[in-house]
Amino acid sequence: MYYVVRFCERAQALIHGDLHTGSVMVTQDSTQVIDPEFSFYGPMGFDIGAYLGNLILAFFAQDGHATQENDRKVSNLFRILICSFSV
Repeated sequence: MYYVVRFCERAQALIHGDLHTGSVMVTQDSTQVIDPEFSFYGPMGFDIGAYLGNLILAFFAQDGHATQENDRKVSNLFRILICSFSV
């Protein structure tokens, strides 16, 4: 618990605080982040961890949508994660 408190008390940057896939709007020309009501000063890695955690949970929660072309293999998860940061 000591390390969790110490991590959260590091005020390195203004962060979103609730970053997930529904908060990121992407077009061909720009990327916008919405819903800043939970913003606070905290550790820079907080938003990245929250976003990656949301992507991983969403990926594994969608097994019912698997098809022959979209087999939902774990190897595809890494492709999805890389594509989300290359926009």
